Amino acid sequence: MKNINYDLLKLLHSKLDTVWRLEKFYVRDADDAKCHSKGALEQILKEEKEHIAMLRQEIKGRIDAGIFD
Repeated sequence: MKNINYDLLKLLHSKLDTVWRLEKFYVRDADDAKCHSKGALEQILKEEKEHIAMLRQEIKGRIDAGIFD
């Protein structure tokens, strides 16, 4: 696998893990603690989901172009 393709997959995996943790634990923990961090964590979650969409599009484009090898 070419480095760029591996890099994109690795980055996507990392972002997916971050979103899972934010949704499963971090935002809820901030809410339970009634702390001011909840808004920041929700913003990070939103941005990470946008990054995931971008990475998915990039990977799909490379697959469609036949250069994902």
